[in-house]
Amino acid sequence: MSKQVKMYFSHPGFRRLLDGIWKRYEALERIGGNVSLKRIAEDECEAINPFFGWNLKVGEDVSVPLALFEKELRDSRFCIGIQELHEVLKGEPLLTKHEKQLLADQSWRKLFQTVRDQVGLDIPTLLMDWLVQVEQGRGAGARTLRDVYKSDPEVALESLGIVVRALREVLARSEGEPPVRMPVLAVRVSGDAHALDGDRPAGRMLTAFLSERLTIGEEAEGGDDGAATLKRREMYRRFGILDDDLSSIVHWFVPEKHTPIVPNVWTLRQVEAADFVYSCSHIYVVENPAVFSSILDAIPAEMPFQHHPPALICTSGPASAAAIRWIQRCLANSPGTCNIYYSGDFDGKGLSMGLTLAALFPDRYVPWRFDSATYRTVVNRLPGPSITGEEQERLLKLPMIWDPSLCKIMYSLARKVHQESFAELLVGDYLAAITHT
Repeated sequence: MSKQVKMYFSHPGFRRLLDGIWKRYEALERIGGNVSLKRIAEDECEAINPFFGWNLKVGEDVSVPLALFEKELRDSRFCIGIQELHEVLKGEPLLTKHEKQLLADQSWRKLFQTVRDQVGLDIPTLLMDWLVQVEQGRGAGARTLRDVYKSDPEVALESLGIVVRALREVLARSEGEPPVRMPVLAVRVSGDAHALDGDRPAGRMLTAFLSERLTIGEEAEGGDDGAATLKRREMYRRFGILDDDLSSIVHWFVPEKHTPIVPNVWTLRQVEAADFVYSCSHIYVVENPAVFSSILDAIPAEMPFQHHPPALICTSGPASAAAIRWIQRCLANSPGTCNIYYSGDFDGKGLSMGLTLAALFPDRYVPWRFDSATYRTVVNRLPGPSITGEEQERLLKLPMIWDPSLCKIMYSLARKVHQESFAELLVGDYLAAITHT
């Protein structure tokens, strides 16, 4: 994504606008105000018009609100803000005047010296170097600490101490030493099992440090989809840390002869520990439990099942880490012709989940009744709730690679369509897949 951001904003038409944004942010110390561009050039029209959806002409004057630029940037496929954009393009944090003063302030330097005194002399060189970088306002997690410090210096001191003690223990681990669970590590270094959670400052700084060590290159602030969870999980494992593998679950079903039509519910731990994973013809994925159960209800007990039956997965919303890992393991054990057929709600979340699976499995992803033809047919018969406001505008920014017209049609008709509205079509498709495997 960093490469895509750099490529997109390398257009010379963005240069004057971005320079103005950096200066305005530094002066105002917030995302606000406007950047005025006098007599815009042709290359500026080429860059700015598609980004905002405007129709500026060469030679016109334009005033760009920073708040609008921030909103468009976060709603774009890059999903970042002005501060993150500056770090990607310039390789350094975007600092306000106050933050620059803060880095030179005596109390800021004292915070780091206090932590060094608390931890003692046995700080690994790698960790010491990181502390110096953060003190200078750069390095992984620096922005998190600055933000916390500005609101509560005591919390900043506590958080920095926790993450330094945690990293000291993590970096001192020897090869072959048993891994440690994240809450156990958190208790050891703070007494609080949640101190290193992803929504805590120490947890965010820990993730940022580990991400940088693995050259991911940017602060990992989280993400609630299964793909992000798996990436963080693999990163933690590289450093001997185990996270929660019980909360993430997947509902799955693979038809077998003489076996009841009953789904399985596995945790991520079970998915990864399983000795046997089915070899399947295809993997059918539905978003909603009611549709999943409706398909199971329709399967006759005596239906002739084949050697490579089609799997059926229910994600119950965005695909969990367990669901994605189950799909990965099934694909690895199935023929190369095994595809992933995904069907979801025709709304922002359903489309986003489809895009996630398409990005994870680009050569295997197939939309299942998840196109403009299905939407047009169903919306006229069973229209769902209205699509309004920001959600409607966001539709036009989704890169719907399998059906470019879908979002435009949904924007025009402004109605959601829930998967339950066309469940009978999905039932028929899955039954046909069983008999024709």
